[in-house]
Amino acid sequence: MEYQQAKREFEVTVNKTIEEIEQKAKKRGFQAANVLTNEVKKVLSGQRSGRNYKVKGTGGKSKKSGIVYTASAPGEPPALRFGTLQKSFKRRTYAERNGNGLMVYAVTESNLKVNGYLLGELLENGTKRIAPRPFVQKTIEAALPKIRQIFARNYRNSGG
Repeated sequence: MEYQQAKREFEVTVNKTIEEIEQKAKKRGFQAANVLTNEVKKVLSGQRSGRNYKVKGTGGKSKKSGIVYTASAPGEPPALRFGTLQKSFKRRTYAERNGNGLMVYAVTESNLKVNGYLLGELLENGTKRIAPRPFVQKTIEAALPKIRQIFARNYRNSGG
């Protein structure tokens, strides 16, 4: 009789511990998605080295005054002009059962479209008329060390 009771108590403890770890893993997925979103916004900001343009409608009639915009050069991340692409990135997390385990996904994505195409994909991969302006790999490289730290923390004795 004592064996059966001990076995049930053990199973309850194990199941409770698994549930706690899974909840922490999901919270960490959300934290990782925050890191990705913050890093993509950093990668999409900063000075670029492409062509300089005077922004139309600034500076009045004088050709010497006005706001100058520096576009990105091929191979650089897209330049920040209005910040529309940068602001469009949203975080998303989800989890899926994988056998006895749980796979947690941390995502940042932009659904901003131009003429029916995702702007981020057009810039990342380029088109017939635009050379690629890659930013995805730079974002991953910047975010990965931080994300590894998030998921490597002790699950049993931490708050999240």
